[in-house]
Amino acid sequence: MDAQGNVDVADADVTVTVDTLPADLIGAITIPEDLNGDGILNADELGTDGSFNAQVALGPDALDGTVVNVNGVNYTVTAADLANGYITAAIPVTGEGPVAIHAEAVDAQGNVDVADADVTVTVDTLPADLIG
Repeated sequence: MDAQGNVDVADADVTVTVDTLPADLIGAITIPEDLNGDGILNADELGTDGSFNAQVALGPDALDGTVVNVNGVNYTVTAADLANGYITAAIPVTGEGPVAIHAEAVDAQGNVDVADADVTVTVDTLPADLIG
């Protein structure tokens, strides 16, 4: 209403949709090098390059170009990744002990989808001292 008492009405109603639920972009994290599934990477499983792979399953809403962040490193989903059903992230090993793996992706609305659960593996490449 202006000073003369005239009422101005909006030209059209506007509908706003609030979207706070993330798209299903990623799922479980697996470690293919953990051959026996015990959560420990020994010298044979780790190899010589000083890293191991984490595979992050892609959800049904993942698209070519979706960015998946694994431990602070961005991986862009490709058509080949979609066909495989996962992205592969190289995880560097800096020493013995636990290594935590966290993955997340952000949908077009800015909602963060996190992996089903973080995964921790233990690097144990030193032989046990069995001879005292």
